[in-house]
Amino acid sequence: MARRASKTLSERFNLDEIIVGLAADLRELRAGKLPLPNARLRAELAREILRGVKLTIDAQKFMESRALPAPPRE
Repeated sequence: MARRASKTLSERFNLDEIIVGLAADLRELRAGKLPLPNARLRAELAREILRGVKLTIDAQKFMESRALPAPPRE
């Protein structure tokens, strides 16, 4: 079975899309096209997603710091 290449965190969490969406929301808010409660809700959702990304990074760093080297192949 072929092993799939690992995705980056940016790809796994679609961070590019989140950032582009937040920038678009800000433009719409400034133009008066996005109500403030909707903008706050969207920002809060993005904040929670980014908190999840941080937790993932912290967990990955913790696991890597505790990992033991693989035994040599014979």
